[in-house]
Amino acid sequence: MCRLAWPLEGERDAAVAAEARRTLETFGARYMYALQEALNVSPVEYSAEIVRTLTIQQQQGRPSEMPELVPTLIDALWVGNREAREQSIRALIAFRPALAVQPMIDSAIEYPALTPLVVQMLGTYRYEQARFWLEKMMIEGPQELRAPAAASLAQIGGAALGPLKNGLKAPDRDTRVLAARALLAAATEYELGAIYEYLERHADDDAALTHSLKVTAEKFEQQIAARDAAEAASAPKDF
Repeated sequence: MCRLAWPLEGERDAAVAAEARRTLETFGARYMYALQEALNVSPVEYSAEIVRTLTIQQQQGRPSEMPELVPTLIDALWVGNREAREQSIRALIAFRPALAVQPMIDSAIEYPALTPLVVQMLGTYRYEQARFWLEKMMIEGPQELRAPAAASLAQIGGAALGPLKNGLKAPDRDTRVLAARALLAAATEYELGAIYEYLERHADDDAALTHSLKVTAEKFEQQIAARDAAEAASAPKDF
């Protein structure tokens, strides 16, 4: 059936191919492995159609009964054309597999039109290994992608806040302000040192931002003081 829909070579009969695709769309998990094989061996110009068939099956069936679904969508990030990769990126958001992070980044490098989508999705995936590429986008990427890249780093959190703290030390004001605004939304008390260092050196970058950072730092200081007082009050007393 897959060969009728997406022949390996030669011209295909449009009517036969359309009927074969409709059949594949309704057969659910039974054809999932065949679709995975078709994606990897068929001419690349058919890859978007194959992924579209996969996503229709995804909507109609139960992902738990389709063990090949996620691996096939990840395969599409490696071997598909631009449209197939975009469809796969959007379909994979329901699963957020770690193995999709690198091929998503590679897809953005190969197809720059996908970069805005990949920047956004990496923040949603929240895997720290995406931080290196997102940092590059924040520092060197197109102007319109720098703020989204910083926002995705903040959304990921953890080790991904490192690039934002590095950005506070950037030689140019725009990068420092961008990093500070993103960090403001995700900062914890562990970022206090970086915030104070920025305020000491670059408080004149942006008056409103400086005020917000001072308020945030004060809030953390109060939380730390309250926690320390509670711990001291509950500590055993020597009489």
